[in-house]
Amino acid sequence: MNEVVLVTGSETLTGRKLIEKLLARGSRVVAPVAGKETDKSETGTPNLSVLTWNRSSWFSTKAVVRETIRIYGRIDAVWILRQASPARMAFSEAGSGDIEAMLEQSVKGSVALTREVLPPLRTSGGFLGMVLPHRIGGSQSPLDALAEGAFAGFGGAVIRETDPSVWACGFASSSPDAEGFTSAVLEKWDERPAKLRGRWYRYSDGRRPFGGSGIVNSIF
Repeated sequence: MNEVVLVTGSETLTGRKLIEKLLARGSRVVAPVAGKETDKSETGTPNLSVLTWNRSSWFSTKAVVRETIRIYGRIDAVWILRQASPARMAFSEAGSGDIEAMLEQSVKGSVALTREVLPPLRTSGGFLGMVLPHRIGGSQSPLDALAEGAFAGFGGAVIRETDPSVWACGFASSSPDAEGFTSAVLEKWDERPAKLRGRWYRYSDGRRPFGGSGIVNSIF
């Protein structure tokens, strides 16, 4: 396999597992990581490029996509992972700046990157996967719930309405089994069943009640 794949969320367990499996199958992977300026870092791992990405900056997002194309000439697939906000504060204690920062980091980055990768994916006839990993921890804060709901709603609309030249779908996990989830994600990518296109695949340890397929129109 020589696909050029861009994967966000390498700071998460799901992101790391997905990147490991892509590299193992011979894909060339670009992993954007948090940073102020868009620079390429040496990794020592064949076929893996790391680019710093300021998720709150439209310019940085454009630079990540341009640099990926400069390095590899094209983009064949993009996996955009929802990342939980690093700040967990009570909503009553959050100031306007805290809320704006959360929205820029957790929402704006995913929206901006989705917008920028669609043109090169249309050119390559590529694949777009929106990924909502298992949420770790106890009760969800209102701000994190806002960010998750925005990602799920936005991602669902994008995969339904994107250009037919791009094969798009979503993946959500209710299981902490990142190993099994990422294996299922890549399996569905290879298979690309017609009924999954424009819809979500909901993973739950591979078990489905009443023989259901796990493919749904909405995850909420």
